[in-house]
Order: sequence, then structure tokens, then C-alpha cells
Amino acid sequence: MASRFLLACAVVVAALSAAGPAHAAELTLGLEAPAGVRLGDRTEVSGRVTDGGAPLAGRTVRLEVRAHPFSGRWRLRAVGQTAADGGFTFAPEFDRNHEVRVRMAGTDPEPDAVSPARVAYVLPRFTLSFSQRGDRVLRLRQRYTVPRDVRLSAPTRFYVGPCDPGGDGSCTAGRAQFRGSAETRRVRAGRYVATLKVRIPKSYRGRFQYLSCFAYSPGSGMGDPEQRCPRRYAKLR
Repeated sequence: MASRFLLACAVVVAALSAAGPAHAAELTLGLEAPAGVRLGDRTEVSGRVTDGGAPLAGRTVRLEVRAHPFSGRWRLRAVGQTAADGGFTFAPEFDRNHEVRVRMAGTDPEPDAVSPARVAYVLPRFTLSFSQRGDRVLRLRQRYTVPRDVRLSAPTRFYVGPCDPGGDGSCTAGRAQFRGSAETRRVRAGRYVATLKVRIPKSYRGRFQYLSCFAYSPGSGMGDPEQRCPRRYAKLR
């Protein structure tokens, strides 16, 4: 009896070993604009599905998302199919930061394959302009558009630099100096503005370049919380 029992166990172990574990497909996921897109623009999400390096074509893939603060349930946003090379692309429009991932349903005994999650950043839509307020005095203004329930609190930083014209008339200066920060002020629901007056040096000879930087406002869910603005100089190109 003992020898038969041991033989039966050996057969079972051999059968399990021959079957081997089920292999899961592999999903990659990337963002066309990892630093974020402006409000109103689409976020391009793309990737590939492979199995042992071989592309899986014609497979159904589902884009799952959850909005900031990323504590809710994952929700289905779009459905697509993989191309001949196993690739897929989605282009949703978000109103604030979202976590995104892609799921491909497995076929028994193949389990579902799920990509790593990525954060798709959405920045406020903004316009930067200037007006002349006197001899070498500029008024810089930045206007923001955000969802009505979003609150911006971070200041707006302004930078101004010279415009050294090159042979084709374009500016060749590479950086602008920090000239001051201004309160990002709410004017109505979903609309903010920041303004700053600056005086440009005579050495600029009336030619200048300017830009702005605004960091993440805690709790807003818009933009990268790790973004930092330059302290003294900002690159122009």
C-alpha cells in the first residue's frame, strides 16, 4: 500500500509540473505629454500588448481611470483594440489630474493583464500678455481658466530677459531673470488672473522676452505637485 500511495503522489506532481503556470500578457503604458496638457487638450495614452515579446493583435483593451485625489473606484473610460504590432492609443480629455491604466481581459486560464498606473497631469489653461504702462514699464498679466470648483492658491512668478536679435531677427538670449511674483487672484468661478508691473533696463533697448511659472496649488488636482519654479533665472529656449 505504501508503495502505491507514493507512486500516485509522484504521478500527480509530474502532471502539475508538466502543466506549468499560466502566462500573463505584458502591457506597457506611456503618456505623450508626461509633464501634462492644458485644460481642454486631449491626453494621449499609448502602449503595447505582448506575450513573451510577441505582439498580441486584435485584443480588446480597456482604459480605466480615476480622478484626483485617486481614492475612488477605477472607472471604464474607453474601449479599443490592439493593432497588428500590439499597440493601442487612447486620447481622452480630462478636466483635472487622473490616474490611468489599461486592462486586457484574459482568456481562461490566462489572467487579466493590467498595465502599471500612470498619472496624467492637466494644467490650467492660461494666456500670458503684456501692456506698456510708461517709459520702459511693462504690465505683465496671466489669465487662468480652470473647472469652476478648482481653487488656485500658488503665486505666479514672472521672468523678463533681453532679446538679443540674431541674423534672422529672432531672439537669441537664453534666459530671463526673475522679476517678481504676484497673487493668483480669483475673479469669478473658474477664472483667475495675476498681474505684475516691471521696469526693463535701458540695455534691453526696448527689446525683451518674458515668461511665467506657476507651481501646483495644494488640493487643486491640476498639475504636477513636484513641479518647482526657477528661483533666479528661467530658460527661454
